[in-house]
Amino acid sequence: MKAHAIALGLALLAGAAAAEPAVVASGAYPEGLLWHGGKLYFTEMGADRVTIVESGGTREFWNLPGCGPTQIVPFGPSGFVVDCHLGRAMVEVSANGTTGRRFTNAPDGTRLQDPNAAASDGQGGAFFSDAGIFDLSAPATGRVYHLSAAGVMTEVVREIRYANGVNFDPATRTLYLSEHLARRVLAFTLDSRHRVTARKVLIDFAQVPAATRHSFPLAGPDGIALRPGLMAVAEYGEGRVHIFDRDGRHRNTLKVSMPFVDTVVWDSAGNLYAGGAFQNTRPPYEGAVVRFSPAEWEKAP
Repeated sequence: MKAHAIALGLALLAGAAAAEPAVVASGAYPEGLLWHGGKLYFTEMGADRVTIVESGGTREFWNLPGCGPTQIVPFGPSGFVVDCHLGRAMVEVSANGTTGRRFTNAPDGTRLQDPNAAASDGQGGAFFSDAGIFDLSAPATGRVYHLSAAGVMTEVVREIRYANGVNFDPATRTLYLSEHLARRVLAFTLDSRHRVTARKVLIDFAQVPAATRHSFPLAGPDGIALRPGLMAVAEYGEGRVHIFDRDGRHRNTLKVSMPFVDTVVWDSAGNLYAGGAFQNTRPPYEGAVVRFSPAEWEKAP
C-alpha cells in the first residue's frame, strides 16, 4: 500500500519491537512476497521491479517503468502475473521475466482502479484485489476479480472498504480478503465458477486485544499468508504481524521495525517472512524483508 497513503509520524518507529528478526533484503517499498520454486520473490513498488532473494543477496527478475508492482503470483502453465498498482493493470510475465499480456479493464469495461494483492487459484489463474479509494470517508469501491489463464476476468466481490490482502485455499474453496479500512478479514466460500456461496467476518480487529489499539489512522489488515491450520496477517501502519488459527482465533503477534508492513509468506521450511516500508512519503520508500524462524513466530506472546 501505497504511494497515495497519508504520512505517518516518526513516533511509530520508536514503538517498533526492539528484538528484530533476521533481515534478508532491503528494497524500495517491498510488497507481494512469494515463495515459489524454492525462491523468495518480492515486488518493489518504489522501483518498478520484482526482485529475487538468493545466495545471500538479491537480483532483479523483472521491471516495468510506471508499474508500481505490489504482488507477483504464479499464472498460466509456468509464468506469473503482477499487480501494477500504479499502472492500473495486471501484467503477465513469463518464467524468464519477459512481459506478456496486459489486462487493464474490468468485466464491465471500466479501467481497473489500482490492483493490489493476488493469489493463485491453484488452476493456473489468479484472484486479485482492486483496492479502491484509501480514505476513511470514501464509499466502498474495492473489488476482487478472478483472472483465468486464458485472460477472462470475472468479478467475485464488490463494495469493499479498500480491498487489500487476498489469499485462496483451493482445498476448501475459501477466499480470504483484508477489508483494510473496516479493519477486518473476510472469508468467502466460492463455487467452481468462483461465485460466492457464503461469506463471514472471520477476524474483526476491534475484537482482537493485540490489534484493538492503533495510532496510525489508516492502519488495517494487509497481506495474508496461509499454511495448514494457520494464517498470518500483516497490519499496515502499526508494524505488526498477527498469527491466527483458520477459524480466526488469535495465536500470537509479532512486531517488526517497518511500520508499513504489508506482506507475509511462509516458505517450505516454515520460516515466516514479512516485508514493508519504513516510511511512505519519500520515494523510493525504503523498506526491508525480514524472516522469523518457526521458533520465533510460534513463541507465545
